[in-house]
Amino acid sequence: MGIVTADLGVGPGVLKRGASDILELLTPVEKVDLKGPSEEGAAMGDDSAAEALVTFCATWQLGAEFLADCAATLAGGLNAANSDYAETDEAIRDAVNSVKSDLS
Repeated sequence: MGIVTADLGVGPGVLKRGASDILELLTPVEKVDLKGPSEEGAAMGDDSAAEALVTFCATWQLGAEFLADCAATLAGGLNAANSDYAETDEAIRDAVNSVKSDLS
């Protein structure tokens, strides 16, 4: 697994580990829930401050969801690339072994 190819720049499994790391980092992002704090804005006693808090919370909630969606898409792409990499590597290995067998 420590092998790095000159053309691709990564060895087998590196893409999968990257995807796994991204998904692990998403755990706290997925738990972002600002609905409660935004609802407490009315307790401030200032309508404009309460409205600003609601806007702030809604914006950050949407931002967190967007970030999570983008990162999950990236992780899915890395997993797919890793699978393609492994399948291609295996097919090449099988082809080389077949040629070696035929030449023996």
